[in-house]
Amino acid sequence: MKLFRKLDPVPLLCAAALSSAGIAVIWSATRGSAYAGLPSRQGYWLLVAFAAFFLGYFADRRHLERGAYVFFGGVLAILIALLAVGKVSAGVQRWVHFGGLNFQPSELAKIALILALARYFSRLKTKPPYGLEEISIPLLMVAGLALPVALQPDLGSGLLLGLISVPIFFFAGIRRSAVLVLGLGAAAAAPSLFFSLKEYQQNRILNFLNPERDPLGTGYHVVQSKIAIGSGGMFGKGFQQGTQSQLRFIPEQHTDFIFSVLAEEFGFVGVVLVLGLVLFLTLYLLGYLEYAKTKFAVLVVVGLSCAFAIQTSINIAMAAGLLPVVGLPLPLMSYGGSSLVVTFLGFGIVAGYRRRR
Repeated sequence: MKLFRKLDPVPLLCAAALSSAGIAVIWSATRGSAYAGLPSRQGYWLLVAFAAFFLGYFADRRHLERGAYVFFGGVLAILIALLAVGKVSAGVQRWVHFGGLNFQPSELAKIALILALARYFSRLKTKPPYGLEEISIPLLMVAGLALPVALQPDLGSGLLLGLISVPIFFFAGIRRSAVLVLGLGAAAAAPSLFFSLKEYQQNRILNFLNPERDPLGTGYHVVQSKIAIGSGGMFGKGFQQGTQSQLRFIPEQHTDFIFSVLAEEFGFVGVVLVLGLVLFLTLYLLGYLEYAKTKFAVLVVVGLSCAFAIQTSINIAMAAGLLPVVGLPLPLMSYGGSSLVVTFLGFGIVAGYRRRR
């Protein structure tokens, strides 16, 4: 009971509020369709997510650090095995099926990568800033997890693993020359990467550059999403009153494009409230740096907080046509138990550092 009395309820309440709003929007997006049962399933996942939060909250921080590489290796092994035996859904092989539920191991890869990078930099004997020699192993870690995820194929999650490592590298300390070399290398590799993508992935990039090139085909997602967002106006059309969502013009509107449904039904005001809560939650999580007394703790708090903010930003930018469609859910709000549980688990790990002050 003493441990519970030290619990800071703010991140848990914020996450619960966003998740509850997400269930309401999922309910509206799936009403009268074959997916009408998804809101109740998301509610069950939310209960599991609460348990995951307390699992992360009470986890011994020494065990988190000591077991970081083991956890990383376990997740990597699962991702590799998934390419051969994973459940195929919607053309991708990214699911583990057990007990009537599907779980996406690539979600766990985010926490595994953050913990492994934090352990590496916290045990590094040389002092920052680090050059290419010191960061070569962390770069291999990122590539090791991102590659099997991208081969599922899930290019969005693979790129996300690379992006969430960026704030960890900067907080750990990296030389400007190393940043320049990596940036130039990425720019030089971009054309080759583009031509190695599948045709539908190439079309997503081309549609981002010119959304009107195929508005009834490969560009349909973004065009309909932007129409929904723009038609919401200041106060929205009302709950379950959005024409784009209720007439099913928005593809994947309960997962990747749930932001479009939110914007159409609740308008600019609803969007500002949700984004304001997301910003508050992100800054509040970063505030736990006050209780992070080791380099490992600092990097874990930064990594988990920024991972939430980065994925949220990418999803919203994707729905608004500001980034190519990459198939990433909106954390806490999109339908999907894997994302919900892992996000709560990460919040619990961050909140647990206050318990150990």
